[in-house]
Amino acid sequence: MRELSHSRLKYFEAVCRYGSIRGAADSLNTAPSVITRQVVLLEKELGLKLFERQARGMKLNDVAAHVLEYWRSCQAHRQQLTERLKAVERLDEGYVRIVLSEGYVDHLIEHVVGPFCAQHPKLSVAIDALPVSDIMNQVGEDAAHIGLAYNPQADPRIQFVASAPAPARLLVRVDHPLTRHRRAITVSQLAEFPFASMPRGYGVTQLVEALEYSEHVKFRPAFMSSSVAALRRYVRATHGVSIIGAGVAAAPEVARGEVVLLDIDHAICAKAKLRLVTRRARPLSPAAGRLLANMRNRLASFGVSP
Repeated sequence: MRELSHSRLKYFEAVCRYGSIRGAADSLNTAPSVITRQVVLLEKELGLKLFERQARGMKLNDVAAHVLEYWRSCQAHRQQLTERLKAVERLDEGYVRIVLSEGYVDHLIEHVVGPFCAQHPKLSVAIDALPVSDIMNQVGEDAAHIGLAYNPQADPRIQFVASAPAPARLLVRVDHPLTRHRRAITVSQLAEFPFASMPRGYGVTQLVEALEYSEHVKFRPAFMSSSVAALRRYVRATHGVSIIGAGVAAAPEVARGEVVLLDIDHAICAKAKLRLVTRRARPLSPAAGRLLANMRNRLASFGVSP
């Protein structure tokens, strides 16, 4: 059976409610002939009769009872959908997933997601820290709504919604020999010390690889971790160094003066950016759109340095 006409079902329901063609026509402010024609067409669609026509009106048969139940169910589902859509629009329900570079999790939660969730407690927000390549793939494949990626490469599936300068800097302990230099640290200088690195696939690692290619050097990591916190602690405990995104400026070790960030004398480090990304041409839900706007407004603060 093909899809039934909802306009004809509306006329049919009115006949059921008022018990006559005349009553239905008066309730819908239309001519009885219009009601009669729509009921006849509906019966043709079904291939079955709906009413027993009597002198005092129209009597429903068994077929009509089933059709009436179907129509009322359709109306109930439509009302439920309307209510849910209004709830989504009011941000009373919804789900948003954000994938981002690990060094920005704390700042995002404290300054954007935390206040947003407090304002809209019925929403569900998920955050996952991933390598930059996975961030782009998750957003490009619609597995995540929003990405916050450090130094990502271009991807035809992805649009850069906003960007903020986030220069890569050198992280060292406060009494490290390199802190005695008044000028920015050169690549050859930092290459003299044990190097702490993130695995391949992360934005900082891609930047380091570009430095190696540009300066014809090879960094051999003495320590490797996907955790920015682990890199900070390694640097604090040794004379090792690590190239890291500017978002680490808010780290507790930096605030306590245990480690410091030094400028690196290279254009590749100076030009690094933090990108707010979504899939190209993807319409976002009201909740995701509102959260994206909040992140965009706060994006400059993610790359702040002391």
